[in-house]
Amino acid sequence: MVPCELSTLPSGEKIFIDSNILTYHLLNDPVHGKTCEEFIGRVENREFEGFISPIIVSETLFNFIKANIVKDYRIKPKEVVSFLKAKPKIISKIDIGKASDLFRIFNMPPIFELEVEECYKAIKDYALLTNDAFHVATMKQRGITNIATNDPDFERVEWLKVWKP
Repeated sequence: MVPCELSTLPSGEKIFIDSNILTYHLLNDPVHGKTCEEFIGRVENREFEGFISPIIVSETLFNFIKANIVKDYRIKPKEVVSFLKAKPKIISKIDIGKASDLFRIFNMPPIFELEVEECYKAIKDYALLTNDAFHVATMKQRGITNIATNDPDFERVEWLKVWKP
């Protein structure tokens, strides 16, 4: 399916928000940050019913932590994990308050066994990696047909309407 522009999402829709949208907002991305900030503001104002999952929280927090480590310690992104394994106390010094406040704006349904079974199907049917397959399973189980994302992999899911920043 051809993606649509996120700023044109009509009011009243249910939409799943991918971690890249939240990451662009949190890190003030120079290309997509403003669009994502405006979209999140619309969710906060209840123009849409926004959904995330525990996996989205994990992905977004990892991106946020990684970006802070790269910036503060001037290391390469590919070196972050080994750097943190060697110096784990650094993780506790990162202020994740901005991210945790952001997550509270959205509905966050739990992942149950039905989603796990649906995830297996999404991996096979749409050639998705596990986290994306879990996102598709979460949406399917809750009747959500819109996703805000910059990930083209979701365009392979024929029943999804993809909204890009």
